[in-house]
Amino acid sequence: MAGYGDDVDMTELTLAPPGKAGSSSSKGRRRKVEEDAIYVKVSMDGAPYLRKLDLTVYRDYEDLIMSLSDMFRCYSLGGLEGYDECEYAVAYEDGDGDWMLVGDVPWMMFVSSCRRMRIMKGSEARGLGSSD
Repeated sequence: MAGYGDDVDMTELTLAPPGKAGSSSSKGRRRKVEEDAIYVKVSMDGAPYLRKLDLTVYRDYEDLIMSLSDMFRCYSLGGLEGYDECEYAVAYEDGDGDWMLVGDVPWMMFVSSCRRMRIMKGSEARGLGSSD
């Protein structure tokens, strides 16, 4: 088509009766994206709600901690080091059921082993971690 560059993909539009919206191919693509996602629940001590996030959208620990800080509207999340100075620390449960501090293992190992996360008081987090 005139006016379109080589980098533009054309998509097929399929019309369906009400209640049958969307083609099976788009549902297949959506399922593929969901299969690649790694969702974990995140709780924070004192917060009345949980959040669920996809770990695959984050590049590294720093990106994750910044996002958690925005989600829970707290500004003193610890996540990489220095838990003594931080009001909160981020811990995660791995596949073996052990709780560890976020940042203790390489990023990709964390993403593959994390089952859930908890933002806890920094004083409670002192006993966690691989350095103890």
